[in-house]
Amino acid sequence: MLWKWRALTVLTLVAVARAASAGDEDPLAPPSAPATIRLHQFSLEECLSLSDRNFPNLWAARARLAYVHAQLDEAKWTPWFQWSASSTFGVAPPLLGTVVFPQSTLSSTNIGSLNGLEPFFHFDISGVVPLYTFGKMENAVRAAEAGERVSEWDMERARQQMRMDVRRAWFGLQLARDAKYLVGDALQRIDKGIQGVKDKIAKGDQNVGDVDRLRLESFRQDITSQSLQAPKGEAYALAALRFMTGVETGFDVVDEPLRRPDRPLVAIAQYLEAARILRPDVNMARAGVVARRAMVDFNRGKLFPDFGLGLGASYYDTPSADLQNNLWANGDNNLNHFYWYAVLGFKWNLDLLPQAARTRQAEAQLEETRAMERLALGNAEFEVEKAYADAIEAKAREETWDKAEHISKQWISITQDHIDLGTWDETKLLEPLRAYGNARVAHLQALMDLNVTMSNLAMVSGWDSAAPSGT
Repeated sequence: MLWKWRALTVLTLVAVARAASAGDEDPLAPPSAPATIRLHQFSLEECLSLSDRNFPNLWAARARLAYVHAQLDEAKWTPWFQWSASSTFGVAPPLLGTVVFPQSTLSSTNIGSLNGLEPFFHFDISGVVPLYTFGKMENAVRAAEAGERVSEWDMERARQQMRMDVRRAWFGLQLARDAKYLVGDALQRIDKGIQGVKDKIAKGDQNVGDVDRLRLESFRQDITSQSLQAPKGEAYALAALRFMTGVETGFDVVDEPLRRPDRPLVAIAQYLEAARILRPDVNMARAGVVARRAMVDFNRGKLFPDFGLGLGASYYDTPSADLQNNLWANGDNNLNHFYWYAVLGFKWNLDLLPQAARTRQAEAQLEETRAMERLALGNAEFEVEKAYADAIEAKAREETWDKAEHISKQWISITQDHIDLGTWDETKLLEPLRAYGNARVAHLQALMDLNVTMSNLAMVSGWDSAAPSGT
């Protein structure tokens, strides 16, 4: 094995020497451009998925839902577990004789003496199996199930609000980055114009002067001052996305430009219908009506008795006490017995007038919840119509500024051609650049507004899949 290792070493040195003699790079030298590990760039869908798992408000909503699940289990099992048990144990002195002829003496029952003390044990169990409760059990379960649905829709409401916040931060981040690129392009064009003016001044061109140079430099400073807003907006958006996704380190998103939503803006009737079916607060109100109606029926049932089967058993063993054969000694105080029982009976709380008042209270709460359901439906229609109007306006504004941006680009191109031909000077570039900058910024803002308003329309209608996907 040693000779193989030496041969491999010699061959390696020979290859290095040949490469050096041929003028090639040293094959053992590190590469001039070392490879780097690029951070994963999250898409909007990945950010939404991470927020669904990690956002604290959703964890709180899940905890509330788990609490309501436990309440439902309590409502289901409570009527069947009306049982109680008790037990006593210890030591007792000799208890001799009968009720008629007791033979115990002071010395024999002296607890201070350990003579004759023996252990005793007592165990009782009793309970009721409900047979007919005039709907109390069923209505209690119905109310708990409706409360569970209320909590589920409450969690969905928190989820949709969170997804709206993620989308707003996402599109805001895209706007900030596009603004940075826009500023970089504008500064590059102005710097080129400033340098051209300086060159002409140096050559003694009488068509331009220091005033033209200062005008361009002043415009450059104006753009530079406005560009400071973009890094701040980017930092805000990234901080918001890191918080909502739970990815605190090494977080970055796909660097893509703002574009028009990939979801079409359909007729308003579809959004209104979706709101009636999918909107969380509307469904919460519907479930609340079911719960309140069940509570009315539950309180009405409490005006009537509960019929049930009573079961029980008792066991008492005291070896130190004589067995009592007398009938009158076989009561609760007998120290040696075993018996069980099964009886039919009913329990009736006769607070009929207070219970009638509680029934009216439940009916009033039911009417209040019905009014809240109508309010939720009306508010849903209002918010959908408002969001739809905002989306229509943002769509028209985006199309208008898109045309203005293309016109200003043509203006810049024509002006640049004249400058290159020498028929115009660089100061002619100032006005088309200003027009292009204003149109581009307004177009970017309109694109963000359109994506945000479409996202808001999806949220207020409960139709989450109608929101832009960001791709």
